[in-house]
Amino acid sequence: MGELRRRLVAAIPPLAWRDELLAGREQQVRELRRRVADRDRQIETHREEIARHRAELATYRGDLRSDLLPPSFRRTLMATRRTAPAIWGMHGAAQHPFIQVPYKLRNYRLAASHGVPVPSVLGVWKRAGTIDLDGLPERFVLKSDRGAGSHGVLPLQRIGPDRYRLVGDGRELETGGIRAHLDSTPTARGPYFAEEMLEQPDLGPDLLPDDVKVYAFYGRVGHVLLRRPTEHGNLATMAYRFVDDRGADLGDDITAQRIDPGIPLPANFARIIELAEHLSRAVALPFIRVDLYDTTAGPVLGELTRTPGGPQLYRADHDRWLGELWNEARLRLDVDIQAGRPPFTLHGSLDVPNPYPAGHASWKPDAGHWTVHRAPCERWCDTSTSGADRAPGGDEM
Repeated sequence: MGELRRRLVAAIPPLAWRDELLAGREQQVRELRRRVADRDRQIETHREEIARHRAELATYRGDLRSDLLPPSFRRTLMATRRTAPAIWGMHGAAQHPFIQVPYKLRNYRLAASHGVPVPSVLGVWKRAGTIDLDGLPERFVLKSDRGAGSHGVLPLQRIGPDRYRLVGDGRELETGGIRAHLDSTPTARGPYFAEEMLEQPDLGPDLLPDDVKVYAFYGRVGHVLLRRPTEHGNLATMAYRFVDDRGADLGDDITAQRIDPGIPLPANFARIIELAEHLSRAVALPFIRVDLYDTTAGPVLGELTRTPGGPQLYRADHDRWLGELWNEARLRLDVDIQAGRPPFTLHGSLDVPNPYPAGHASWKPDAGHWTVHRAPCERWCDTSTSGADRAPGGDEM
């Protein structure tokens, strides 16, 4: 029958046309069914997303009905960023901690006074045009006293007479080019200084150490960002890992950034947490990010950051929890101030030399916002005695 049918179809053209049409329709039906199946899967995914958003909206509405806007780290941070510039023009605000924090060398002096290790400073210059790199080690880091992110930070390797390679980048510069770069960077402000290049034990000398950024709320840690740089200053190529104060992962969905759970915890992680908590209590702010490095010599301070850059977008529950920590830290700081804590950034008991060059404002008898305030560290910075660890509603409250 099959052979006979083929002959009839070949002999009668309309039959051949009909079969081709039916075959085409069957193909269309299969394609439509595939599209419907794909659309059904998309609909189901959207339904799940809608259900999740409705649940979040219900919680949000419930908070509004109770006249309580949910705490939010990002919202508080953005509000702080917007209002921060106003404090510089306020009468009597010269010694406010918010004004004192943005200077790297001053933060080194603060940390060292509390016994927190800092990089060895190899040279300091008032202006970029006076920077002299002769006599420095083969590897060093050149920095501006003020500057955000990697702006004004140059990790350098000497590769010849007056010739330097930017570690983690590969660009080659001469002293004149380095001076011009710093002069042309608006966010990099002097003085400028050179410091030792830090080395991470498990990475070797040719790789930049991991950033260990501790989000601290007046003695309590919200989370720790471990950031591995593969190219100096290029955020797009960096990998991230977020952990809590005990080193437990906070999940791949904690943020939209590229998460790499393979970034190892620092060998001295517990000590890093301890140092960050201590410094966060020394700074009279409810929130400070304490940036450290885990080096062959142990934990070393990188810098202190008042308002971290970037979008700072986290999973809703984590953002809310960080916001709660910020609010509670503000209250605990207020309580300590009422109990006698000086409302300034407090230096420790160790006598540390002033790292700034002669003629700098910090050397003047009336140093203004460069004034150094000291207070008994065992009362305000030590975990066991600081108000940061008093339980709400306890006897000391």
